[in-house]
Amino acid sequence: MGKDKVTRLARRRAKKEALKLLQSPDFFTEVLQTLKKAGLVGEQLNALVLFIVVVSRILDHPLNAFVKGASSSGKNFLVRLILSLMPRRAVKEITSASEQAWNYSGSDFRHCVVYLQEQNEAAGTIDPIRQLISEGKLVRLVPKYEHGKLVTKRHVTYGPVAAISTTTKDRLKKDDETRHISLKVDESKGQTRQIVKSYTKQREPLTHKELRTWYAVHRLLEQRIGTEIVFPKWFDEIADRLFVDDLSVRRYYPAFIEACRTVSLIRSFQPGRKPANHNEFVVDFADFAITALIFDSVFVESLYLDKKAGEATRRVVEEITTKEKRAADAKDVARKLKISRDAAYNKLRYAEKAGAVRRANKPEKSNHKLFLPAHRPRFVPDPEKLFRKLKGLGDKVRFIHPLTGESVTYRRKK
Repeated sequence: MGKDKVTRLARRRAKKEALKLLQSPDFFTEVLQTLKKAGLVGEQLNALVLFIVVVSRILDHPLNAFVKGASSSGKNFLVRLILSLMPRRAVKEITSASEQAWNYSGSDFRHCVVYLQEQNEAAGTIDPIRQLISEGKLVRLVPKYEHGKLVTKRHVTYGPVAAISTTTKDRLKKDDETRHISLKVDESKGQTRQIVKSYTKQREPLTHKELRTWYAVHRLLEQRIGTEIVFPKWFDEIADRLFVDDLSVRRYYPAFIEACRTVSLIRSFQPGRKPANHNEFVVDFADFAITALIFDSVFVESLYLDKKAGEATRRVVEEITTKEKRAADAKDVARKLKISRDAAYNKLRYAEKAGAVRRANKPEKSNHKLFLPAHRPRFVPDPEKLFRKLKGLGDKVRFIHPLTGESVTYRRKK
């Protein structure tokens, strides 16, 4: 059998396996299992978010992400794992670029993932990426002499693109933050221990057959380019219950909507899932629930980026109260951070003012001041509670939890 025939046969088999994957209710847990085999340790939530980001490249308005973490924290390793499941032609990896270079790329970026490593001054400006994200194209007018005459040439770089950048910075420009989902890699001691333990375990790389199957998954998804993903009327109930205490929600909620579209597009291959009209699918409740389970905590973290100092204190208080099973005071915080008690109390007072911690006892003069971490409101409403309140969706909805792989059933109370 000739080489071309073997390749065609291998592709047909890969397509068959890819369709089987997309039709599986366990699709997202299959993604995690594959990534775990490829070397993923922990980071399941971030991995699923990034997988959905890269799939969103086929939409008109893709998602974008910053992956943040200290040097050697594994942020680029995490991104490369996700990108390893994609056809190479769909990934544009950039280590540095001048502002002008972006404008001479033509249509090379259309429906691709732009991966910019280590966003910093040495990598060049991020402004072209920002414009490519917002406008879907870059237009540059360049004067040029032709046949002795000065003419103007128009160079256009087309999107849309899904952009992923890694950075050691906790905070970037406001305009960049609100156009991206911010992901913080796990830098805990427990995660470090898991990683070092993994070094001595036997691990087989993904086979060519497995990689071909995942490439075929992306090719099948690409065939859905141009598909309309629309929202049912009951989505207004989500907007009515949305956290709106921060203006950044006006940027983050559209990103959540695009995440719902992406999840719905992935699940459009599910058996019995038929288009409402020609080339049009409707987001169902399971699509919303799965998206909320993956993305809600991510958007909550993004909303609290501006309260960094208060949030750092909240985490210390949360760690103390979880371990000690009691409220924390300035002495506890001072011991934990190895600072003076006065400095610890100032941090607690600032965190209380920022809404990151709350008093655990009455603020009377003679009281010993005790603190608890403040409750963080959800970004979108809890899916299970929302389902019980909505009408016209049936008595129950069932799906597989994207992180745990367990069967989840929401039932309406009679």
